[in-house]
Amino acid sequence: MNSKRLLAVLALLPAFLSAAAAADELVLNGSGLRTKFLLGTMYELSLYVPAELKGAEAAAILEADQPMEFRLAIKSGLITRARFVETTTGGFAKAAESGYASDQTSAFLAQFDKTEFKKGDVVTMRYGPDGLATLFRKAADDSETTLGTIAGLDLKKALFAIWLGKTPAQESLKNQLLGAP
Repeated sequence: MNSKRLLAVLALLPAFLSAAAAADELVLNGSGLRTKFLLGTMYELSLYVPAELKGAEAAAILEADQPMEFRLAIKSGLITRARFVETTTGGFAKAAESGYASDQTSAFLAQFDKTEFKKGDVVTMRYGPDGLATLFRKAADDSETTLGTIAGLDLKKALFAIWLGKTPAQESLKNQLLGAP
């Protein structure tokens, strides 16, 4: 490794370590299943928040400028990249109607342009000091890829409002993410 590359890697190390440390300090707030009539379970979604936000109301979690993440585990072979982008686009539209809009939604969705979803894969959407990082883990070989990081609290709010906003993707899932039985 040449010295320029080594310096570049060393320069990024503190940010990587602080993001990893922040993610390690998160606690599970709630988890639930997204289901569709006649199709069954589509995915399992888990919400991780800082300990001081555990059990907080949806609005407090949406507005918080603190590290937190969603982990979406694909449970159905019916979820394709095209369907994921289509339904997430619809979710962003509902979030915008509730006051949570972002001009970064297209950039977020573009991260998935070359992603092929399979049952068992996991998408992690982690908000931290650098913005919203999206990671994709393939179940087949357990490899994880960072799809990108997009700065801006407004994107985090819009994304989280898909499941925690006034018109969530599924009310029962929202309640489970908020820790209700």
